[in-house]
Amino acid sequence: MFDKIKYRFQEWWYNFTESVFLEKLRSRYDALSPRDKKLLKNGLVALAVFILVWTMMSMLSGISEKELKIEEARSTITELDVLNDFVEANKLELQKRRSETSGSKYVSLTDLIEKQQVAALINPETRIDLKETPKKDVEKGKFVENIATVKYEKITIRQLVKLLSGIEKNEVFAVISSLKIKRRVDDIRYIDVEFEVLARTPK
Repeated sequence: MFDKIKYRFQEWWYNFTESVFLEKLRSRYDALSPRDKKLLKNGLVALAVFILVWTMMSMLSGISEKELKIEEARSTITELDVLNDFVEANKLELQKRRSETSGSKYVSLTDLIEKQQVAALINPETRIDLKETPKKDVEKGKFVENIATVKYEKITIRQLVKLLSGIEKNEVFAVISSLKIKRRVDDIRYIDVEFEVLARTPK
């Protein structure tokens, strides 16, 4: 098989060197003055160098982009771990706040979430679901509790952190009671998220 390929290449090369087109190029080159021949050679060398440099730069650029994506993926994984720790800490904080609430008033969690969504610069179209349960009395009527479930698609980690922080730090007593995060496979810069907000206020 290798001999056949070698034979075909030799046949092609022979036909090429004996072609009328190449013969015309040779005639035109021979007709050039020494100065023009030198300029032509220098031009061809410069073109070859340019193509070589451009190819190397393209390869290096591709490598840099891959390294950047890998670093972004590592950063995303780290931030996801931080968020998981954040949720675990909130579970304990929720138990503490149940006994510390005083003077709080019932508020719509939908309004709270939408307000913090604007503050976090999140496109409203990325929110695919927002459901708030009717308020209900708990602990023998001492408290009023309401829960909201929210889903977002294709938002950044920073937007999520700002949104959750805004909900937690608001004057309204509300905590993130559950959080599920899924990294997008089509673009590692973004995530899909589903979380639950719980508010418990004294009557």
